[in-house]
Amino acid sequence: MTDDGPADEQDLPSEVSAEPKPDPHAPRDVNHPKWLIPTIGVLIVALVVANQLGNAFWARWIIERPYQLLALNSSNKYLIGTTPNTELWAALVVSTLRLMAPDPLFYAIGYIYRGRAMHWARQVFPASGQLFDSFDLDQDGPRPLLDAMVVIAPNNPVCLVAGVAAMNKVRFVVLATVGTIGRIILMRGIGVIFSDELDSILRSVAQYQKWLTIGSIALVVLYVLWQARSRKGLIGGVEELEEEFGDPEPDPDGLQPPNR
Repeated sequence: MTDDGPADEQDLPSEVSAEPKPDPHAPRDVNHPKWLIPTIGVLIVALVVANQLGNAFWARWIIERPYQLLALNSSNKYLIGTTPNTELWAALVVSTLRLMAPDPLFYAIGYIYRGRAMHWARQVFPASGQLFDSFDLDQDGPRPLLDAMVVIAPNNPVCLVAGVAAMNKVRFVVLATVGTIGRIILMRGIGVIFSDELDSILRSVAQYQKWLTIGSIALVVLYVLWQARSRKGLIGGVEELEEEFGDPEPDPDGLQPPNR
């Protein structure tokens, strides 16, 4: 005779929750003001223009206006080249502000647009394809390495990836600042070590300043025209920034960024 009593709890069919899996490529912040992306685009253009002005007039400014050169373009060659003509602390402040100016812009793009930002960045920064390939939005694999990446190389692609990963904003700023200051001190240290060679180079630059300036301006104009016409690099990518992102569709899952 069978027992018609209640079945064991383990024999009852369990309800399976069928919650939709969040889309890691969907925009994260759908409530940002509409003017934000156009403003970011304008600021990036301004930084690109400043960078190219520094490249155009470096031969004159590296001797006559070294701080103004660093305010426009603080790339490694100018950090080293201005070492004999600048004071450490003044150059450190100017260069830190200039180098970190684009960091929050690219962080914001990555933070808001996630997968779409990565797609845009692959076109703008093709040399960083390996970085983007190693970063899987569905996994946390390389994310523990982000701290080291932001310190060692707080460049535009890394800052964008940090935004995609929703790295804690305070930690991002602190790590990027430490990495930027470390880079400046390292470059100036190289300038001090090779001070005699730098003095010789700067004397040659002063001697041929006019022709170096003309040649630099011509190269910058050709470079900007090529990037604009071919829509390659950051100059071409800025033209497609608003078109690429537009107004994001609301995230149906209502995802909020993790507090990392």
